[in-house]
Amino acid sequence: MKIHSDFEGGNIKVLGQDGNTVFLQNDMRDSTGDWFYWAFCVEGAEGQSLTFSFDKNWVGYYGAAVSRDGVNWHWSESREGENSFSYTFAEDEIKVYFAHNLMYSPARLFKVFDELGVTPKAFCISKKGREVPYLTLGDGSRNVFLTSRHHACESTGTYVMEGLIREFIDSPIDGVKLHIIPFMDCDGVYDGDQGKNRYPHDHNRDYIDEPVYSETAALMKVAREEGAFMSIDFHSPYHIGGVNDRIFIVRKFEERIPKFERFGELFENECGENTLIYKKENDMPPNTAWNVDNSPTCAAFFKTVEGCDLSFTLETTYFGKGKNKVSAEKLINTGRAFCRALEKYSEK
Repeated sequence: MKIHSDFEGGNIKVLGQDGNTVFLQNDMRDSTGDWFYWAFCVEGAEGQSLTFSFDKNWVGYYGAAVSRDGVNWHWSESREGENSFSYTFAEDEIKVYFAHNLMYSPARLFKVFDELGVTPKAFCISKKGREVPYLTLGDGSRNVFLTSRHHACESTGTYVMEGLIREFIDSPIDGVKLHIIPFMDCDGVYDGDQGKNRYPHDHNRDYIDEPVYSETAALMKVAREEGAFMSIDFHSPYHIGGVNDRIFIVRKFEERIPKFERFGELFENECGENTLIYKKENDMPPNTAWNVDNSPTCAAFFKTVEGCDLSFTLETTYFGKGKNKVSAEKLINTGRAFCRALEKYSEK
């Protein structure tokens, strides 16, 4: 049996094995502090029943996310505790992927682009020499910037972005042009980094006079040249518990509260049984906890861009509870609902 992280988004350290229990630890790499993301592949365990145990409580409500191809994911439903899950490999499961959350890999992104018949451009070149994908849709004069993965592990936001893209292609919004950068920490997404609290700072703290990362520098340049009507930055929150089990908007700047109320009402009305349920009452108010106005984030930067009416982060839970249990389908449908809310907001 082989356990490894040699794939897009892979992240694991194998500490040892005792009988049918494998002991694991996630790899922090160049992130400071502590974070929870892990993803690994098991090959050659056909017919075996194994327990995977972590050194910390980094297993969600539904066990591990599981995939046979690294593209399509579902829950194992086999959590044995906050730090472990079990899995029985079928006789034909030669290779199985496991992850903390429903991963969204570059392979999935390009598969979706092929399906939809759209071709991304190179936004810029990452520090490790990768082309950062950039897609534009529509030809209106109102520029809406959509970003995700400022923190590499935060995949739920990219599923929501996919739904928004699908809805926009099905029903373009009059007068709106989308600028889409799905992987703001492109190297981190490919390499399987945490991304959050990366040293010397992560990508969502790089909106400064001299950015460290090529992706943020390119975004600032394009936004200043083109102007912006809106900016939405798709994120996932902390691992689990409390507000982290919900979907919510991070509101910035007190003077924009009426606009947040308006957009929140539209988004809430578009959500239904086939989406995650959003309630604007769950939004994070300005200058609460870590949401401070003077932090150099993507949303704060776009407030300085000419013509920008509203900019914010949408946080989408990794797991959810009850009717808000996360699935790829519900995340994508939430993105479709978000796009319909965006259309109504742009008509004001």
